[in-house]
Amino acid sequence: MTATMVEATRTAEAAEPVPLHRNRNFNLLWGGSVAAMLGLSTADIAYPLVILAMTGSPLAAGLFATVQLIASVVATLPVGHLMDRYDRRRMLLLSESVRTVAAGSVTVTYFAGDLTSWQLMATAALLGVIQPFAAGRTLMIRQVVAPEQVRDALTREQLRNHGCELAGPPLGGALFAASRALPFLFAAVSSLVSLLSVVFLRLPESVSHATAEGGGDGAAGKPEGGVLLGIKTILRDPVMRATALSLCLVNMAGYPVFLSLVVRMDQNHAASGATGLVVGAMALGGLLGTPLAKPLLKALRPGWVLIVTILVFTMTDFGMTCFANPVADAAFLAVGGAAIPPAVVMVNVLILQAVPDEQRGRTAAALEVFLLVGMPAGTLMASAALQWFSPTATLLGLSLLMTTAALYALSQRALRAAQWPDAAEPVA
Repeated sequence: MTATMVEATRTAEAAEPVPLHRNRNFNLLWGGSVAAMLGLSTADIAYPLVILAMTGSPLAAGLFATVQLIASVVATLPVGHLMDRYDRRRMLLLSESVRTVAAGSVTVTYFAGDLTSWQLMATAALLGVIQPFAAGRTLMIRQVVAPEQVRDALTREQLRNHGCELAGPPLGGALFAASRALPFLFAAVSSLVSLLSVVFLRLPESVSHATAEGGGDGAAGKPEGGVLLGIKTILRDPVMRATALSLCLVNMAGYPVFLSLVVRMDQNHAASGATGLVVGAMALGGLLGTPLAKPLLKALRPGWVLIVTILVFTMTDFGMTCFANPVADAAFLAVGGAAIPPAVVMVNVLILQAVPDEQRGRTAAALEVFLLVGMPAGTLMASAALQWFSPTATLLGLSLLMTTAALYALSQRALRAAQWPDAAEPVA
């Protein structure tokens, strides 16, 4: 009897999941993500600043972001399909290696005095192409933690995202103020740390492949439905379609706001560190708004969560247009950031949990395309407007475009009437 009890105790202990803080693979994936995102957010504020310093052209500064976004849009669906077929760890090794070389080359050529706009545009294209590979980390996190730990692990992912977005811009601005090459050097070192975190991963063979069946590169591992399955899934469903198109318009109007603020502060001779602090205010708002997500999700239907979020964005955009002051800009960005967490949860529950698991990767990639596709168009229009008009006039145009997004979302009956799925618990 004693031996039986001992054996039962051992079995129970074996079944007990390893705590996340002791899970080696999870900590490597999470820590690598922190390094990669912090390096990216640090360099993102520096790229437009260095292009403005080199060319004096807001159009050229906006072209960097436009090239990067177009490359991401083009690469997202094929990369999502590859994630369902091939070894995700190897693809992460490749993408992080490219990111390290790209940031390192910018640093070296700047110190050598040979940095050109053409090299920066090529760097933008490379960064855009490899950006979708970052999803591989999140997919592997779901595979290296116990099912009951997934929510906690993904919550830590959200905290990581907001934390890096908060710390990166002011850090990038401060480094740029010290030396224009330092943000890119920091990004190169961060990418190297991220690369090493993937090198030291030791995943079981069954986990290292993308598909639940073991994946592979043969026909047997090919997921059914093809690359465009996620696009078709979203367009067929009226709620998903209205959500995706609303978010497309939101990003078309919202993403160029940062460029407009950077140009306005540059024209007003604001310190680069102050510019980073203003841009980082949205991430601070996201951190502060996360606790508010749960009561808001309980109080509102999912469609109205999105509609309220867009209305908040509209009001904050008009606020930044009327009050051309860095403190006011930071406050409005923080308010807009606080509205983001409920919308993120709403999209996750209403779209990603509404499709079968075997389609979720491609549906997530398709949703990412809708989120991304409006950004280069909006950035290009804003860049051209900044070339001919003042940043404040450009912000007014973006505010009117955000109003269009709000009116579109309000006009969609299916979105207004959408209900939370019965099996879904909307928890932030």
